[in-house]
Amino acid sequence: MALTFRVMRLAAVWRTRLERALRPHGMTVAVMRPLAYLMMMPEGTTQRDLALVMDTDCSALVRVLDLLEKEGLLSRTPDAQDRRAKCLSLTPAGREKCALFHKVAGEVEHSMKQGMTAQDTQGLLARMDALLTTAHSLAS
Repeated sequence: MALTFRVMRLAAVWRTRLERALRPHGMTVAVMRPLAYLMMMPEGTTQRDLALVMDTDCSALVRVLDLLEKEGLLSRTPDAQDRRAKCLSLTPAGREKCALFHKVAGEVEHSMKQGMTAQDTQGLLARMDALLTTAHSLAS
């Protein structure tokens, strides 16, 4: 339970710090998370694919996407192969907002890693990747 507790505690602390850093820019993690994922995914990703990658419920995601579309940060178009599916694209304003999110998140990460060497960081990333790989294989 020692690892479980530390992972959960670190996630909570990290998210709180990120939320506080985003607040002056009118952003929240919940709203920015889908945009950040879209920034890394291929153009025209479907809502369903985004929900799968984010490991979230599609109906909960749709509410956030509605808000993001209303704010002009993303657009949804019908999928050419499946008219029921919607393809997502970041707008220029969405890309700009993502760039700011990445900057703020990078600053939070930098402050949280104080005292860690580059080697420490690489080792931690490798171990976290291994845990994520195991988690994904267990979910299948």
